[in-house]
Amino acid sequence: MNIGVISDIHSNYHGLKACVDHAILQGADRFLFLGDYVSDCAYPQKTMKLLYELKDSYECSFIKGNREEYMLDHRDCIGAGWVMPSSATGSLLYTYENLTKRDLDFFHSLSISGRMIVKGYPDVLYCHGSMEHTKGILRLGTKETEAVLKAMDAGVLLCGHTHIQGTQEYEGKKLINVGSAGVPFYYQGNAQYGILHGERGTWQEELLQIEYDKNQAAFELHESGLFESASIWARIVEICLLTGVDHSKECLELALFKYREREGKKEWTTLPEVYWQEAAAELGI
Repeated sequence: MNIGVISDIHSNYHGLKACVDHAILQGADRFLFLGDYVSDCAYPQKTMKLLYELKDSYECSFIKGNREEYMLDHRDCIGAGWVMPSSATGSLLYTYENLTKRDLDFFHSLSISGRMIVKGYPDVLYCHGSMEHTKGILRLGTKETEAVLKAMDAGVLLCGHTHIQGTQEYEGKKLINVGSAGVPFYYQGNAQYGILHGERGTWQEELLQIEYDKNQAAFELHESGLFESASIWARIVEICLLTGVDHSKECLELALFKYREREGKKEWTTLPEVYWQEAAAELGI
C-alpha cells in the first residue's frame, strides 16, 4: 500500500504534476490531498483540471485548506473588498475570477480534516493546518505539537500549511508534514510531497523533493497578468519558486508596520500598495 500525500499546491500545476507522476512511478495506488489547491501561482483552472482527472482515475481523498476557505468566503461576500491591483488581495481576486462554480462547489463539499482507517494498521488523521482549524499551525519540534501527539487517538497525523517538510515523534505517534508541492520552502524550490508506505501493519513515511520546470512556473506569473494584479506579492512568489526562499512574512510585517505607524491601521486586506513597495525595496526584493 503506497499513498501519495500532497499539500499546498497553490495553483502550481507544474509542481503538482511532477509530484503525481513521481508518486505513480513509485507505485502509489491512492492519493491524499491536504488543501491549499489554489492561489499565488498562475492558471488555477489547470490545477483543478488535473485534480479532477486524478479523482476520476485513482482513489483520492481531499480536504480543504485556508485558501479554499478564502475563496468560499469571497463568494459569500464575507471577504468582500478584494481589488486589483493590490499585493494584498489582487492575487486572491485573480484566482477567484479563474475558478468555476464547479470548483467552488467542490471546495464547499470538503471537510477540514479526516481519519483514514485501514484494517490492521494504526489510524491516520489528516488535516491542513490542524484538526480544528485550516489556519492552525503544528510547528515541528515544539511542546505544543508534542501535546497534540500525546492526546491523539491515532498513530499518524499528516499535515501541511507551514510549507516546512519534516516529522516529529512522541511515544510512538508521529506528525508528518509533507511540505508544499507548489510553493516550497527550502530544497532550492523543488516540489515536495510524501508517500505513506503501509508495511506489515506499520506506516513508514518517505518525504521527497522533486525537480520540475520552475522557470516555466515563474514565467507564467508574468504571462498570466499576476504581476499587474499583485506586483510585489507575485515577485515574492517568483523568488520562492526559483530559490525556495520565502520573503512573504517579513515583507508583510514590515509593510504593516509602516501602515500602522503612518495611518494607525493594521488590516492586511486594505494594506496600500505604497507600503508593500517600500518594504520590498528595503528588503531588496
